[in-house]
Amino acid sequence: MNINLSGLKQDYSFLFSSMNGSKNNSTNLFTSVNLSDYNSIKTGTYGKLLKAYYKKDDIEDTKDTTSKKPTTNKVNEPAAKELKEIQTEANVLRDSATALMQRGSKSVFKDEDMKKVYSAVSDFVNDYNSVIEKGAESDSKAIVRGAEGLVSLAGDYEKELNQMGITIDKNDKLSIDKDTFMKADINKVKELFNGQNSFSYLTSVRAVSIGNTAYSESNKSNLYTGDGNYSTLTTGDLFNSII
Repeated sequence: MNINLSGLKQDYSFLFSSMNGSKNNSTNLFTSVNLSDYNSIKTGTYGKLLKAYYKKDDIEDTKDTTSKKPTTNKVNEPAAKELKEIQTEANVLRDSATALMQRGSKSVFKDEDMKKVYSAVSDFVNDYNSVIEKGAESDSKAIVRGAEGLVSLAGDYEKELNQMGITIDKNDKLSIDKDTFMKADINKVKELFNGQNSFSYLTSVRAVSIGNTAYSESNKSNLYTGDGNYSTLTTGDLFNSII
């Protein structure tokens, strides 16, 4: 037998509507009450049906709340790892560029020893290529733009780089020819890599920017959703992260 629970709430209200009048209405209570309903109340059947009805409501409310509750975002570990690697590579490039910019007793140019200079420039080239490669493959648009900035910078100095055997290939990476480099004018090499506002200096500035961006993005990656998008934070989320 099917019981229409949707109507119980209305029947229940109607059953006691006659009690809301004056005291004189009490004499007419049983003349206005459906005896079948009254018997259901007396035996407890009505109460059980009402509990079942409201229990159903509670279950539906719970389902609605559960369906609307945002899923817990897991840390996007691959993205964080990638960004950490880019940060490391950018810092290494910064250091190799800084080594070429050293002055005085720490300068690789102090003895005009082209072997030492070539070794330092070769390290710089390799570190530059690592940043370009990882930056181009990054899912972060900010990192990609940073790598593109390095490529654009190298393009601005392409003529000077070519004079000392350093060329830019189709993948935007630098390639150094040792024989050509060793025959290059030491003063021009020094000007390009050790001078004020030199290629090394401007590269180091961009490397620092990429490293800082990677650090910032790696922290944000803790808020990524499964599809790689940033999760939406609520005020509650922020407070929970503090507690």
